[in-house]
Amino acid sequence: MKKFIPLFLTLCGLTAAATGANAQFYKLHGADIGGGGIGQFTRHLNAGNDSVVADDPTDSFGGIFSLRDHPVSWAGIEFNYSYAQYHQYYRGYASGLGVVYDVPIKTQAHEATAAYLFQPKAHWLHPLRVEPFLALGGGYIDFVPASPNVNGSNQWRETGLAELGFDIPTSNRHMGFRVQGRELLYRQANFNKPYLASRKWVGTSEPMFGVWYRW
Repeated sequence: MKKFIPLFLTLCGLTAAATGANAQFYKLHGADIGGGGIGQFTRHLNAGNDSVVADDPTDSFGGIFSLRDHPVSWAGIEFNYSYAQYHQYYRGYASGLGVVYDVPIKTQAHEATAAYLFQPKAHWLHPLRVEPFLALGGGYIDFVPASPNVNGSNQWRETGLAELGFDIPTSNRHMGFRVQGRELLYRQANFNKPYLASRKWVGTSEPMFGVWYRW
């Protein structure tokens, strides 16, 4: 967690700097900041094939903070930071012995990603003026073991990111709501412990609901 505090403060600082009307190095175009809640649902990893490790993560909730900009009217970029906490249950198997260990690990997950954003100026469901969008990108997730019984270390994993959703403007042209589905794809974390390694890729689905402010 301590390692991510500087990153989070940096993102907040960049956002505050970006809101300045006379930024000397870059001029924002239809930028917005957003935040909201996410549900986190990670698919279970079963032992088999080239892996003798199973992982059963619990479902959880978290939060997300985003900064978006639109250099052109129909496309842009976004930067995301999210945080969630959940438990993972690692089980090791051996032929003829069954389960040889069962390790529960409380895990903190910090996501730092960026994506290309496609948001055509199409309005659906008049008079709500719903604006659909698609984002594709990637970045990293920092997995931090928070269980005192695990002598592991935090581990960064590269991740792919896909988002599909829509913005709902309100009568205030600066504010609105955001609903989206997010998908993250990354290698299972093992906290640098070889006996927890599976070498498998897993996916996390994250429904999100939040608000945005556009200046």
